Amino acid sequence: MAFEITAKDLAGRVGKLYTKSGVIETPTLFPVVDPRKQEIPLSIIKQYFGQVITNSFFVYRLTGGRVVDVKKLLGWDGIIMTDSGAYQILRYGTIDVDPDEILVYQDKIGTDIGVILDLPFDYEEPYDSALLKVEETIRRAKRAATTLLDRLSMLVVGPIQGGVYFDLLARSAREISRLGFPILAIGSPTTLLEEYRFDVLLEAVLHVKANITREAPLHLFGAGHPLILPFAVALGVDLFDSASYILYARDNRIMLRDRTLRLDDVRTEHLPCSTKLCYKTVKELREMTQEERTLLIAEHNLAVLREEILEIRQRIHEGTLWEYLEIKARAHPTLYRFLKSLGRYKRLIEEYDPETHPQPHGLILFSDTASSRPEPFRHRMRLANTHPTSKIAIVLNIAEKPYNRSWEYLYVKKVAGDRAHVLFYDPVFGIVSEEVAEVYPLSQNEAEGEDEAARAHAYEWLSQYDLILAYNIDLPILGKKVVKLQSLEEVSLYI
Repeated sequence: MAFEITAKDLAGRVGKLYTKSGVIETPTLFPVVDPRKQEIPLSIIKQYFGQVITNSFFVYRLTGGRVVDVKKLLGWDGIIMTDSGAYQILRYGTIDVDPDEILVYQDKIGTDIGVILDLPFDYEEPYDSALLKVEETIRRAKRAATTLLDRLSMLVVGPIQGGVYFDLLARSAREISRLGFPILAIGSPTTLLEEYRFDVLLEAVLHVKANITREAPLHLFGAGHPLILPFAVALGVDLFDSASYILYARDNRIMLRDRTLRLDDVRTEHLPCSTKLCYKTVKELREMTQEERTLLIAEHNLAVLREEILEIRQRIHEGTLWEYLEIKARAHPTLYRFLKSLGRYKRLIEEYDPETHPQPHGLILFSDTASSRPEPFRHRMRLANTHPTSKIAIVLNIAEKPYNRSWEYLYVKKVAGDRAHVLFYDPVFGIVSEEVAEVYPLSQNEAEGEDEAARAHAYEWLSQYDLILAYNIDLPILGKKVVKLQSLEEVSLYI
């Protein structure tokens, strides 16, 4: 049983999670199925996902605690994950089962991936109460890791709690990560998702990712909408579970890749999609019985979730996951706000993001989010570890790329030779030295607007020179050491 990573982009990754019943390709989602009443046949779910999650506490109650084959009970022959009943604690405050007992029970009924019984809470929980629940979850995790983990044949998930209290999240992540659980998980995001507080949830993911081991796959409980999935994956989440496909269907809510439609609000003849549901007219859908319509919408929602997962995997392989986030962020203000603020964590993202991709592509950079991307940060960090090769700098602000093939550069180089260091001003990356002007992605990008950080970087780097000859760029903050060239012919006057 192991996790093998096959492709990476940002902190996202495509991988293979090996279980006793088969291999799961990640990132992926576990549709939630209810052992007491499953409204959509599992044969339909199997068309879209090869794994499901069910509630072991419900199975325990349904069978009176008897050991059964959970796959036979459900009629499922794929990979199965079971939760411990923690969500019922969130809803009802307590459940009548021992934490060790329910963990062992999950293994006995044939679960491939089980979860310890943690104590979840929503973001409205007072800090003191949240602290107690985090401490108890850590205590239970330590007990399971010490006394049970080696005896179980299933993969066991170590849940990380903390809600919106990021100090508790970080502490919980560090403690749980040390215990050797094959899979780690972030709990209690449901209320944040229901209220579309995506930015808060994603910041919580970052605090967890910064404090756990890199090797273990990370699960995010209860996240199941196409809007949130690529962002969570980009921050390092590998696995999701959700009942959203059926919960939305019961309420006549139809998932699309960038939003949710209520059937009552649709004004066109057909829905804007291509699943089995969408070949029906809206009039036909409204005339169906609720049971028929729920089944059809649920299958549609599964198809859209699968499509989103496949898109994310492909984006990771291409190295275009950030570009995809740019598109998705415009669908909701909290996602856009989060993407713009991600620069606060650019060091963490840069550590995970691979320096090269199998198929390098030209970057499309937008000034409002460029500061959050790892590539400009990585370039500036590298340049900070080098030293000027001359006391004189010639700074060219030109449009042609690669910069060192432009006529401006060739002319200046002919006049100045090695007596001056030729630099280029890039509106996103800042200062680009002539030695690396063709290195990806310094010339392989298209930028819209100017990033303020690029200008700040230029001032910081140029302050090291005794004389700066600036062409087509104003550098007033550097004072008397700057000469603004009206034409490139003036270079010969100073060299």
